[in-house]
Amino acid sequence: MPVISQFNMVAGTPYLLASSAACQGQGGGDLTLELGSLCFSQMILLDLVNLLLTAIYISSLLIAACKREFRAVRAGDLPFPCAVASPCCALLGIACVCLGLGAWGSSPHGALLFFLRGFVWVSLSVSLVVRPTRFSGAVAMAWWAVDAVLITANSLEKIATGGNLGVLDVLSWAVGFLLLLSAIRVCRSLAAGDGGGAESEPLLAAGGGERRAAFGEAGFFSRLTFTWMDSLLRLGYSKPLGLGDIPPLDADDAAAEACRKFLCEWHRRRRESHKTSNLVLRVLAECHKKELLLTALYTLLRTLSFAASPVMLYCFVSYSDRQERERDLGTGAALVAGLLGMKLVESLSQRHWFFGSRRLGMRMRSALMAAVFEKQLRLSSEGRGRHSSGEIANYIAVDAYRLGEFPYWLHLAWSMLVQLVLAIALLFWIVGAGALPALAPMAICGVLNVPFARMLQQYQSRFMQAQDERQRATAEVLHSMKIVKLQSWEDKFRATVQRLRDAEVRWLGETQLKKAYGSALYWVSPTVISAVVLAGTAAVQSAPLDAGVVFTVLATMRVVSEPMRMLPEVMSVMIQVKVSLDRIGKFLTEDEFQDDAVDRTPASDKSLDVHNGIFSWEPSKGTATLKDINITATRGQKIAVCGPVGAGKSSLLCATLGEIPRMSGSVRGREWLAGLCVPDVVDPERHGARQHPLREADEEFGVREGPEVLRAGQGHGELPARRPDGDRAEGPQHERRAEAEDPARKGRLQRRRRLPPRRPFQRRRRAHRRHPLQ
Repeated sequence: MPVISQFNMVAGTPYLLASSAACQGQGGGDLTLELGSLCFSQMILLDLVNLLLTAIYISSLLIAACKREFRAVRAGDLPFPCAVASPCCALLGIACVCLGLGAWGSSPHGALLFFLRGFVWVSLSVSLVVRPTRFSGAVAMAWWAVDAVLITANSLEKIATGGNLGVLDVLSWAVGFLLLLSAIRVCRSLAAGDGGGAESEPLLAAGGGERRAAFGEAGFFSRLTFTWMDSLLRLGYSKPLGLGDIPPLDADDAAAEACRKFLCEWHRRRRESHKTSNLVLRVLAECHKKELLLTALYTLLRTLSFAASPVMLYCFVSYSDRQERERDLGTGAALVAGLLGMKLVESLSQRHWFFGSRRLGMRMRSALMAAVFEKQLRLSSEGRGRHSSGEIANYIAVDAYRLGEFPYWLHLAWSMLVQLVLAIALLFWIVGAGALPALAPMAICGVLNVPFARMLQQYQSRFMQAQDERQRATAEVLHSMKIVKLQSWEDKFRATVQRLRDAEVRWLGETQLKKAYGSALYWVSPTVISAVVLAGTAAVQSAPLDAGVVFTVLATMRVVSEPMRMLPEVMSVMIQVKVSLDRIGKFLTEDEFQDDAVDRTPASDKSLDVHNGIFSWEPSKGTATLKDINITATRGQKIAVCGPVGAGKSSLLCATLGEIPRMSGSVRGREWLAGLCVPDVVDPERHGARQHPLREADEEFGVREGPEVLRAGQGHGELPARRPDGDRAEGPQHERRAEAEDPARKGRLQRRRRLPPRRPFQRRRRAHRRHPLQ
């Protein structure tokens, strides 16, 4: 038997070995072909041409390396045909090497021929990426074009003579077409001046320009293999990374763009429908539906490739159980190629699933954070009463941040169900009716999910409520820390916060305990299911318990174990996301400031005009905070709003700004107003009456200083009540200066200082007695 005939399946390699049938049809006989034979001429010609071009290309690489001009084309500059043809050439080279290894025992000369052809295929793959000089690029393009023409000519000759095209013949023809496209694309790039070589780059980079996003500038192959991160990884290997070394975000990943899309879709849905159920989820799905579908495709490819692992194992075991004469080399090579392709698809799809889910979650999280912040600025007075600052901080720091992991767990939830269904189908395909008993433990676990999910949702809701109460109490204590320290209420408030913290920890402990019970149950279930399947198969005798069946059942149980193990965690995360989405949706649907609360009149001589205004912080109760307000202020006029504590000064200022609901009347104002609010209480111990805040306001607004300021602001009654010297009250630093000037006053102050001070524990006990919480 001739060597060429023995390996007829690879007759269509790029080096175009003629098929044995064609050779024998021309009198070729064995491998000792005559010189005038057409088959011999094709073999010698094609092999010599490829080896010659390979040697020239490698020589150009060595020369470039000696001149220190060796570099590869950047992944972002690699044309699309080159990015596709390079791995295809590498795979065909590996296939030739594998065939050579298989033929080594029977024909060493034929195996050596396959090794040489595999080496040429790999060199072709390298030439598609590495072109350091113009000469090497010209050699590579000529090589691609010649190889494509010769492959096409050989394939057409086989079809014309009635020969058969094998699998590798068709693959070689397709790769040859890609090589021709690559030559045309690179030739056009060189003609346009952007070939990606070292000679086309400027010697000095333009400084001062804005940095571009590495991901946005990456090509298809770079995104597929994540090579766009190579520059950052090399920089991180050479030195510790700083903030300036991190490439900027892509324009689509910016928080402003994500918030803009979310708010546009939110306002549109709010105008079209009054339904608020799952509104945030529907808006997010509409804004990011393309990204969701793309990551869903990656998840589906990963699930299918992972679920096909037991099938590949069954095929390999069945192939190994055959007799040596029945083992076909082509079948074995096809199994190896199928396993390699399946694992390649699984790896790439899983990496892109993780990356796409994290990137999409980052967009959702930033959009919700920005939306909550924008809503807080426009929240009405009633909304501020229902949502404290601590709760709003939780919306941003906890609820919105939790959305960063939502896309990953969302795809994991439905992919686990698909994977479970495929695993059950595989069990029935392998063991038949013996898989029926395994449905019982699966059904039990599924039924237990319903009360378990409800219990987790209830505990998670109570935990979030306890967390909100603790955050609210902590924020109020920190806000009023000056009063708490002054009245010595630290222990009481610390006990209150600790009580709320204990309640929060209790609900958190209940949630984690139930999750531990569920995890223990689902970790044991795969072992139980596999034992039931094997016992049912042995009892029903639906399939022989040989190596292929047992190994395949165990591999299928591995496919089943992942959904069963991850199901409790997926349920817990999805429940937490549901609670967070409901909380954020409730906050975003709160009432805002009325846009028509103040009629903005840019072209008017009046800066402010309030006519018969009635305002209320709680309009739902019908109680008016301010009644019959009539104010008119011209442009440039300065007005001071004065009054005792609780008179409504701040409410009046809020009414002019439109921050308090207006029940009746009208408010007209210019585009901007300037105001100053001063505290009601003056502390003469820190600054005397001549440093009164009203005096500072006088100096800023240009009003004369004098006692009429205090008299108009009703502040003249506060100072005598606090200090006997009234308007001339001075602090301790002024009293020490007065001791040297007035001897009588010095004696009076000394007698006052000789009074026994109150002991600290008495002051603290009286303060606790006055505490309102007691």
